[in-house]
Amino acid sequence: MPLPSVLKRPLVSAWNRAHDTARTIRDYAITIRNGWIGPCSVCGKVRAMVYHPHYISPTLIQLWELTPREAAALKRKESCECSSCGAKLRARRIADVLMDLYPAGARSLRQWAASDRARGLRIAEINVIDGIHDTLKGLPGFQASDFTPGVERGATVNGIRCEDFDHLTYDDDSFDLVLTSETLEHVADLRTSLAECMRVLVPGGFHVFTAPVTPHVARTFPRARIGPDGKVEQLATAISHPGGSWGYPVFTELGVDFPEILREAGFETEIRFGPLTEDDLAQVYVCRKPTASSVDEPLKAEAMA
Repeated sequence: MPLPSVLKRPLVSAWNRAHDTARTIRDYAITIRNGWIGPCSVCGKVRAMVYHPHYISPTLIQLWELTPREAAALKRKESCECSSCGAKLRARRIADVLMDLYPAGARSLRQWAASDRARGLRIAEINVIDGIHDTLKGLPGFQASDFTPGVERGATVNGIRCEDFDHLTYDDDSFDLVLTSETLEHVADLRTSLAECMRVLVPGGFHVFTAPVTPHVARTFPRARIGPDGKVEQLATAISHPGGSWGYPVFTELGVDFPEILREAGFETEIRFGPLTEDDLAQVYVCRKPTASSVDEPLKAEAMA
């Protein structure tokens, strides 16, 4: 006999709360067992870096054909989340790279953001990066944007500027630094987006980012494209992040050859936290727009000049 609605709602609510509490206890137990507690490179606080395996759905693992080790590595990349500021592993690694490229004697990105070095940079964040966005948004040269379908590029809606990475509205040589995280796989035309990034960076400027690359994909290939009628055409199995069958559609599956594509686009490219392995998928890509004097120089040398 079905429960009356007057009883069903509170019982379902209580069940959901109990389920969420049990999952949180489990996630913290895994975190503590693995010793994932320490200083966060974004906020600087000593906190648990909480592992949330449910962030990656079984459907995505199946469609993406991830090995068990790759799936575990992806779960760490997309969680191990600072319990204070919410910065995921991939965001904390971006923070580490920024403090290395533009040294200011800081131990956290929050300290770094208060430095004259950081305040003098012109920074574009293309799509919000949890933890990093809130830390950098007060900088005078910081501009954040997101893509909103149906909104004119360059327009601001509810305080958010709309930008399409394929057709940025920023002027040439506008930024010293472009930040993205898990974005390039979702743009309709990868090479056009890389060219746009190159265009808006000043000579010697950096694009620092993470992207989903897995060892079992040798060559980058298109999963989808925009057809002449403006509709999405599938060229391979449809995958969306983070749900596999729901979320943001993947247009380009990035392979192990991805660094070659970055160099072909004209960037001087370095991979931090490498090499890519089944057990670590959280690499940070550091791409510099060349200058006339930068040929064969280490990437860090230009940033420290």
